[in-house]
Amino acid sequence: MCLGLFLLAAYGVFLGVHTSVVAGGSDTSGYLNSARLLAAGRLQDEERIPAEFGAPAAFPRHHFMPLGFVALEGNPHLPPTYPPGLPLHLALAGKILGWNLGPLVVEIALALAAVALCYLLARQLGVDRWLAGAGAVVLAVFPVFLFTSVQPLSDTPATTWCLMAACLAWHARRSTGWVWAVACGAAFAMAVFVRATNAVLLPALLVMLGWNWKRLALVALGGLPGAIWLGYYNHTLYGGPLSSGYGPIEQTFKWMYGPPTLVHFGTWLALLAPAVLLVLPLITFWRHRRMETLALALWFGAIAGVYTFYEVSRETWWCLRFILPALPPLIVCSLLALQPLPVRLRRAAAVALTVWALASSFYWSTRLHALWPKEHERVYAESCAQARALLPPNALVASFYASGAVYYYTDFPVLRWDQIDPADFLRYANQARAAGRPIYALLFDRFEDEARTARMPGEWSRRATTGPIGLWQLVSVPTPAAKP
Repeated sequence: MCLGLFLLAAYGVFLGVHTSVVAGGSDTSGYLNSARLLAAGRLQDEERIPAEFGAPAAFPRHHFMPLGFVALEGNPHLPPTYPPGLPLHLALAGKILGWNLGPLVVEIALALAAVALCYLLARQLGVDRWLAGAGAVVLAVFPVFLFTSVQPLSDTPATTWCLMAACLAWHARRSTGWVWAVACGAAFAMAVFVRATNAVLLPALLVMLGWNWKRLALVALGGLPGAIWLGYYNHTLYGGPLSSGYGPIEQTFKWMYGPPTLVHFGTWLALLAPAVLLVLPLITFWRHRRMETLALALWFGAIAGVYTFYEVSRETWWCLRFILPALPPLIVCSLLALQPLPVRLRRAAAVALTVWALASSFYWSTRLHALWPKEHERVYAESCAQARALLPPNALVASFYASGAVYYYTDFPVLRWDQIDPADFLRYANQARAAGRPIYALLFDRFEDEARTARMPGEWSRRATTGPIGLWQLVSVPTPAAKP
């Protein structure tokens, strides 16, 4: 026990060294912007649109919408794109510990909890300490888990709360106390708060809980307040209790994405984790056709099945983050296949699994830069700090990938250069110039030519550079040609 706690603490220190708390791209800035709104007692914000451009009906609102937010018809405000679960964690920690330390503590605590709960789940299902410890290591060093645990993303929290709900469900089944069932319902509600698709965990939880109507009623009671609040949140921001900031589901989930995504998932799981995890569960299903096996199969199959048909699931290795909540049941199923072995063989298998996971993680985490967020994301904060220092307070900042960071770290209105054409830009530029408002741009190097020539024609002057991000000032715009 002492050794396990020491290793868990050391793992927490390791994560802390590599953790980023920066509002960077769409996801990280979106969660932190939403958290700051919640900490201020607001669900959504007002768009920062310069007055000289007229009423919102005079132009497309998404021209001034930073990443991490969505402009919806019928809602004059600016609601966040992402679910409220992770922002609620960040808001509470930010209010108590500040916005630098608070998110850091949340990220590390949720990752440590996931590792500990993976161990606990295995123990609850009869796996011995050696194998359960090996399973916890497999999760802890999985490159995708590392990647999502060192920045403000919802994937690790989604995994943690699914594990929490499952562990509480097993305990509620074996206990006569009502508090465990109520807590299971509350944990399940939080899992859905963090990621709406975690709702598909429900059939697995029902199997874990057993068909005891009193117990199920207590679970429903525990989840009811969360369901009511989430329905209110979605209705207020997106127009319906089952709506979200992601838009219609049929636009992003299609049957045609299934086959290539299955190949992508299988290939990267076999590379990033011990490949035996794809085989051992089959042995478990063959040998142990029990309630526990069914529950784990439903858990893995439901979550992995949903994201098999998601349009972006197959784009790159870290897209396995979408099925990260399905990794623990895969691990535990594998451990159950090894549990019938004699003690010495079990321990040897645990050591082999641990070494395999560590070696694979070291190779792939280094090769894929799984721990790069802290180094990469800092340029967002630094470039915004530079903009605050150099730009006049009435500046309009054109940006794309850094637009969410600009919104978080500064008070400048944002113009999304990726959403406009040259005619739009010339109109805005002339209106801003007539109002005495200067225009600047924060641009990544690889998009400079597209932004300054194809989208925002004019004479631009570089004012400063932070890593790959340049701060540019609009000097002049082309004069319209005189009509003959």
